[in-house]
Amino acid sequence: MKMLENLLYKTDIVIKNDLIYQKFQQKITLSRHFCSTDSNDRYYLKLNTIMDDEIINQGYLYFYLHPENLSSQFIGIAVNEDYRNSGVASILISSWIQFCLDNGYEDLMTYKKQRKPFLLYLLKKYFFVAEDVSDYELFSKLVYICRMKDSDCKCLIFSSMQEEIRFRNSNIMRSDNYRIIDSADEEIQILDSVLLSTPYLLKDNEKAYQKAIGTYNRYRK
Repeated sequence: MKMLENLLYKTDIVIKNDLIYQKFQQKITLSRHFCSTDSNDRYYLKLNTIMDDEIINQGYLYFYLHPENLSSQFIGIAVNEDYRNSGVASILISSWIQFCLDNGYEDLMTYKKQRKPFLLYLLKKYFFVAEDVSDYELFSKLVYICRMKDSDCKCLIFSSMQEEIRFRNSNIMRSDNYRIIDSADEEIQILDSVLLSTPYLLKDNEKAYQKAIGTYNRYRK
């Protein structure tokens, strides 16, 4: 907690340096930033690898910290295109969970405007659930996470045509390898479903912490 209180703005401090990526060292740094359009400071966890003495950012996770009630809100993740599908998002989520719980921030949740389906799908694996389970009755927000044979695309089926059109026109769709499919397509495996623009809350801190440690350890050198 003392470290967070004294953390200077725009200053990276190393919180993890025992990761390895293809024989190259990785580090995770924490930084704090003021945002003119936001009343809250934003915190960033950045995953960097060092190749030939050059520091390369593989991705980052950003979040809020609320010391008044010891809660943290997950805002989002950005992964360098060259390092997608290499576990970056999992490492960052695991690091965020460990960091928050280790520092006494027990209430973890997503920012209510989170609309990246596969991030929500990944967070569900760490015991995050929709704030109100009855929200699954809100048909328009429901999206199915799917897998197609011989495809690396992130496949989605939307319950609402209006939500599908909105997603097709979004920066999320344009900046990642999403593929919107029809439920009648062959060779589809439905993996799970998520609700867009709905807060997800961490429901089992202990299980999430143990899963985060297990995930992180797979990438340790």
